[in-house]
Formats: sequence, C-alpha cells, structure tokens
Amino acid sequence: MLSRAKSGEIAAALLAAVVLALAGCSAGAPGGSTPSSGAPTASAPDTTQATTAVPNTASTTTVPTTGASGPNNNGPLAWVPPGPVDPADPPQSQWYLLLEGKDCDGLAAAVETGNSSTPDGLALWGAATDACRAVYQGQLSGWDAAAAALAPLQEPEPERCLDRAAYRLVAALLAAHTEDPEAPLEPVPGTGTACPLGLAGLDAQDGQGPTATPSSGLSGGTFQLAGRFIDVVALMVGEQRVAVEPDPSQPGRWDVVMPAAASAGAVTVTAESSAGPIPGSLTFTYVDGSGG
Repeated sequence: MLSRAKSGEIAAALLAAVVLALAGCSAGAPGGSTPSSGAPTASAPDTTQATTAVPNTASTTTVPTTGASGPNNNGPLAWVPPGPVDPADPPQSQWYLLLEGKDCDGLAAAVETGNSSTPDGLALWGAATDACRAVYQGQLSGWDAAAAALAPLQEPEPERCLDRAAYRLVAALLAAHTEDPEAPLEPVPGTGTACPLGLAGLDAQDGQGPTATPSSGLSGGTFQLAGRFIDVVALMVGEQRVAVEPDPSQPGRWDVVMPAAASAGAVTVTAESSAGPIPGSLTFTYVDGSGG
C-alpha cells in the first residue's frame, strides 16, 4: 500500500499532466480570433491594410479587410460610396453605378455581356454580383462563389478607383460573413467617394471625345463636362462665371455653353460644386476664324 505522502505526489503529477494537455489543445485548436469587419468612413482609399482569411472551396487565401473607401478597422460595415462615375469611363466602370444602386440583377446582366476592359474585370465584377445577391437576395451560394472568384485576384491599383472600391467591398463582406455566417448583413451607405473628384476636360460632342485642351471659334459653343463630380453648379471661364445645366437625357452629366469671346486667346477654366471649388483646371482656347 502506498503511503499518504506518496499518493499525494502521484495525484499532483496527474493534475499537472491534465493541465498541460488542456493547454496544448487550446493552443492548437482551430478558430482563433477573426479580424472584425466594418465599413470604411474615410473619404479616400488607404493602402495600409489588415488581412483576414477568406474561405475557398479549393484553397485559402488572404484578402484585405477593407471597405469601399478606406480601412475596415472601425465603424459599421458600409456599401460602396458614390464613385462618382465619369461619363467617359469604359463600360466596365459604368457597372459601378449598378453596384452602388444595389441592382444585383442589372449588374449580373452587365457582366454577362463580357464587355470587360481589364483582364480581371469579369472575375472581379462577377464576385461583386455574387456578394450583392448573397446580401440582398439571400442567395447563400453567392458567398462561396464570391470567395472563389476573389481569391486569385490582386487589389486594383489606385488609378482603377472604381474597381478598387468594388474589390474592397467584396473583401469586407466576405470577412464579415466569415466572422459570423449566421448573422444577416445590413451595410450602411458608404461615405466619401471611391475616386477623387476633379474636372478633366470638355467634350464638344462631335465624336472626338473629351479633351483637356478644348477650343472653339470666337462664338463659343456647347460642351459637356468630363471628370468626376457629385454636382456642378458653375464654371469659371477666366473671370466670367458661367452656369452649368444637368443633361436631361443623361443623368450625371453636365452641359455648359461656353461664352463668346471678343478676340482669340486662351482662358483658364475651373469648376465649382455646391460644396465649393472642384479640383482640376484646363485651358480653353478661342481661335479666330474657326467655325466654333
């Protein structure tokens, strides 16, 4: 028979072994902490990003836990903010309006046309379509489809600001869904803009497209603004303030009648919004003797 002291030593040893075993299970168990998801509140994209794992049926990869307009470290989950979309943007960029408006079926139809202007366009916007349908139409298969489509893609460069915002939205939605697959997602409206605002040029609507160096005869003429705007209330043509009118047949576009000039020469043109000056300027040249 063991002594009482010896029995105590054995019991203590067994307890220590159990504690060590439990500690080992805890350290090796799956399901560690998951980065929180939320929506961006900054008005411009940020290249500093945290990452989180997104499930894929074939493999696992990491994607930024970012929202549409900035890091997804704080605040509620947000949908994409206004682009804004430039009327001169290619068709792929025009799809952003469908995503912004949560028109999942319209976006799907646009993607199905295959009219992509970048090699990753169909995969990226297909992922956006799948995520949109998962959130707003309850199509649960959309989560796996979006994750599989996004997994091999790289986040677009800042100059592809609309594609970049779409990528960040899908990444943020996937991160939120991964964190709690049973929780319904209710994104709040996005803040700021996906792309910097700015006046880029004028379009004489003669088939030549917009230019940053527009011109006309001394009589002036009607032009359409090119650039990214939330709204435009006026142009400053030299020292003259000229009213701008929204195009009644093309929402999001603004027309301006450039005033006549007494003599040939160049003037600086800038734009104003209801919130103040819009970044960017261009030089408009009046040419004597041309048929403006």
